[in-house]
Amino acid sequence: MAHLPGIPEGMPGFMDQIAAFEPSPVEAAARKWVYVPYDRLHDGVGPLSETVPEGAVVVMMESRAKGTRRPYHKKKLTLVLSAMRHFALEQAERGCCVVYGASPTSFADGLLQLQERWQWKELVVNQPAERELRIELREAGERGLRVRTMEDSAWLSTTGDFESVFGKLDTTKNVDGKRQYLMDTFYRAMRRKTGLLMKGGKPIGGKWSYDSENRCAYRGEVPVPQRPSYPPDAITTEVMELIEQRHPEHFGNIEGFDLPVTRAQSEEAWAFALRNLLPHFGPWEDAMSSQHRELFHSLTSPLVNLTLLRPRDLVEQVAEAFASGEVPLASAEGFIRQLLGWREFMRHVHEATDGYRLLEKGPIPDRNPYAGADLSYLDAHRKLPPVYWGVKSGMFCMDTVIAGVIDSGWSHHITRLMVLSNLATLCGFSPRELTDWFWFAYVDAYDWVVEPNVLGMSTFGDGGVTATKPYVSGAAYINRMSDFCGKCPLDPKKTLGPGSCPFTALYWTFLERNEDKLRHLQRMWMPLNTMRGRNAEQRSELRERAEHAIEQLERGEVVT
Repeated sequence: MAHLPGIPEGMPGFMDQIAAFEPSPVEAAARKWVYVPYDRLHDGVGPLSETVPEGAVVVMMESRAKGTRRPYHKKKLTLVLSAMRHFALEQAERGCCVVYGASPTSFADGLLQLQERWQWKELVVNQPAERELRIELREAGERGLRVRTMEDSAWLSTTGDFESVFGKLDTTKNVDGKRQYLMDTFYRAMRRKTGLLMKGGKPIGGKWSYDSENRCAYRGEVPVPQRPSYPPDAITTEVMELIEQRHPEHFGNIEGFDLPVTRAQSEEAWAFALRNLLPHFGPWEDAMSSQHRELFHSLTSPLVNLTLLRPRDLVEQVAEAFASGEVPLASAEGFIRQLLGWREFMRHVHEATDGYRLLEKGPIPDRNPYAGADLSYLDAHRKLPPVYWGVKSGMFCMDTVIAGVIDSGWSHHITRLMVLSNLATLCGFSPRELTDWFWFAYVDAYDWVVEPNVLGMSTFGDGGVTATKPYVSGAAYINRMSDFCGKCPLDPKKTLGPGSCPFTALYWTFLERNEDKLRHLQRMWMPLNTMRGRNAEQRSELRERAEHAIEQLERGEVVT
């Protein structure tokens, strides 16, 4: 790895610093004990928001087992652990006592050990956002942990909101296109409930969504502002050294880490985005650029998913910025839809289906509780190929996006959907493997967001629980929405033969292969009819080109 500056000589490490803020016996007996999970790092949510600092003992726990469960991106581990440690010190500065543990095994083990030492009467915690942590707390409770969970106030919606729109999720009616749970229906209900971008019970501007207007390709029309940077301080540097020592084989680069790790840094980064990026976000929301990986995206998803920023604050401030004329309606609506719509909707689907496990058909294999549901409505079971680990494929779009993920642990939603997931779906690569890859490769990925987004929307692995059609395309879409194709040796306008972009042949072959499972979808009738119009010879040539590209990808070769 690149040289890290290390901890300044004479300065204590984090564990020594935080130990000074443990409670005295009197404080331990008198104060309320609050467990703050790794993804609720804000004293304005949950039980900590209802307790004065001088009356609280904040309990936090690191779990080495969690960090090794998957080969998480090194920058993701850095972000989570550094943010946790900074938050602990911030709460100590507020006047809270802090008990900070580090378990070599599970959160459950670590909390039980702390309880044995401190003998608290009750530990209060938000209902954990991640299914995995809910499992651990349930196990700990069965083993004697005295813990009480509260409804998670960090969300913008409740289970009741979701069920008022759809009723209780009927897991017997979803995998064959018999019923769908569409985000737009939920989003409209939440707009009405919150009043965001509403007037007189109707959407401002007369439309619920401006998605159709937010599809411009970026050709340098507006300069992309330089974002603020947050170089590692001593605490972050200590975390980076720890991760390199413990997880040298994990995915991604750790060098160049500059994400916000405190609430103050996060709020500064958000203020910059709201002022300088959001005004231009809408039109180029779906654009892809090799020169500007982030374009006008706010990059708040990793911060919101750790609750360094509260989603309620963000959507309200965006609505206010629209009202004051600082952000256009299409940009404001597009941003609010992502948080109030997709983010909330996906977490409800995940929780209601137990991470899609309730949708699996046939006998469920005996597996550990952290293994994910293995859904593949389109019978896609090929192994994810080496390109996803950075082996060059010769496909400029894939190689560029993957290189960016390895470097930063992030790319925006269209590169995720229409490059990375598009290729996997067209080729028939395993939705479960792709889901797990996104889970460890992205700094903003947690079970409740990654599983429904990938198993559902992007691969159609759930058969249409959350989408009205598979999100797939040939080369034309990528060529129209990016500058990738002009820098690629594979020609997007050439369908067959050496040098042709394989996306197009893969697309038509995908439709042919899955015709029986897609014919009931109205939005697929037109492309399926076009596919049927090709004669036997044309279909054979397309299959040959597609199969050749898949074979090269699977062998880790450059596609020719």
